[in-house]
Amino acid sequence: MIQQPIHKTEIRYNDFWIKIIGSLIASEMIDSIGRYESIFRRVTHLYFYTDLLGGFVISLILWELVRFVIHRLDKKYSWIDYPAQRIFLQFLFAIVTPAFLCFVFTLLFMKLAYNQDIFKTEWLYNEFYVVILIIVIINLVYFTWWLFLRWQALHAQSIIAGEPGIVNGDAPLPERIQVSETTAIITVTKAGKNILLPQTEITHVVLEGSYTFIKTGKGESFVTTYTLDELTKMLNPDSFFRVNRQIIISRNACRAYENIENGKISIDLSVDVKGPVIVSQKRAKAFRNWISAVAMT
Repeated sequence: MIQQPIHKTEIRYNDFWIKIIGSLIASEMIDSIGRYESIFRRVTHLYFYTDLLGGFVISLILWELVRFVIHRLDKKYSWIDYPAQRIFLQFLFAIVTPAFLCFVFTLLFMKLAYNQDIFKTEWLYNEFYVVILIIVIINLVYFTWWLFLRWQALHAQSIIAGEPGIVNGDAPLPERIQVSETTAIITVTKAGKNILLPQTEITHVVLEGSYTFIKTGKGESFVTTYTLDELTKMLNPDSFFRVNRQIIISRNACRAYENIENGKISIDLSVDVKGPVIVSQKRAKAFRNWISAVAMT
């Protein structure tokens, strides 16, 4: 029986606005160092907006780099399994590398925007240290976030592993599931019993927040520690299709579909889902081939 450890599941950081707002704040913080004018006076000058925009773009690029590195390391070098390697690689690629790139980007920005030589300014002695501090703080934010999501997942799993109860006052607790080595069934563990769930009963698999749920035609919902990528490989490809990053659908649940704008496809399912089920333009051809092949069988 295959059972995936909780710390090996994929972590997803919903941080779009955090990156945007954080990059703006970082840009303003660094730009305000060494200036004696208040921000209310500086906003009346053109250089304020030039510096703010330049700093924002640099901050956002570096933030994306840090996030990319952390995302890759989360997959290959867990804090639990490889603590020493993770600390070293994170320090090298998520702190040292972004700090060096910030120096390079700032050097180019100052040269192109103001024709200044960075080595003849105080940037390396003042702002650069603040840049390093901000990069370290970003790393700490994601590490703290990782700890919180792991605690949340462990807490949910510990509840699910117990007796069925009530969630949010009115819904039964989703059972903990395990995927068997055969792809014919999924073994659901509940109250000490292994319940065999045939794939034919599955209507769709959906990502909701940080959790992946398997839904059945009977309205049952089972939470799993497996990712959608892993379940895509486990489920029968003739009967299930990965629509997008949030949902896998069963042919039995696909009632109709239609072409919409920009080459996309809208799918009408026989079960209730949150929001429209849209196949992107890139996946549209694969969906048509899949649905056509299934229809002929």
